[in-house]
Amino acid sequence: MGLSVERQIPAIMPSNPPSNQVTGRGSPGVDIMTKDSEELADDFHSRIRAAREARGWSQSDLARRINERANVIQKVENGIRPTDSVIRKIAKMLNLRLFVDAMPRNARMMTPDDSREMTISDARDIPQEEKRSRKKKKGRRLGVSRSGARSRRQ
Repeated sequence: MGLSVERQIPAIMPSNPPSNQVTGRGSPGVDIMTKDSEELADDFHSRIRAAREARGWSQSDLARRINERANVIQKVENGIRPTDSVIRKIAKMLNLRLFVDAMPRNARMMTPDDSREMTISDARDIPQEEKRSRKKKKGRRLGVSRSGARSRRQ
């Protein structure tokens, strides 16, 4: 009978062909690693408190002026890092510079040679205390069971 089945697969093109191109809101030619060129100052909370008190404002006054709640200002002045938008609002209202230039991650602080830190070999060379002799247990007394749960000591 020599019948053969021929199947034709229709050529369907996908409506959205997958692409290897990354899409996003970034700017071409801008290195994303340079984004963190500034960081929040370590003493941001004391700077904010000093500037607020210099103007004679209470925490609630500052909160009202930047349209935030008073507990946000309390947390900021206690050293809890707020969101970047709150930092910008506070910096603008108090005319402060809260962001400082970031130190490179691999920056090292050089110390003078006379202030050398202790090394493992220095710690090994420190004379150890003489081993303390163990106190011998008091001898067993007559009439006391060796397998008893309680021991009598005087």
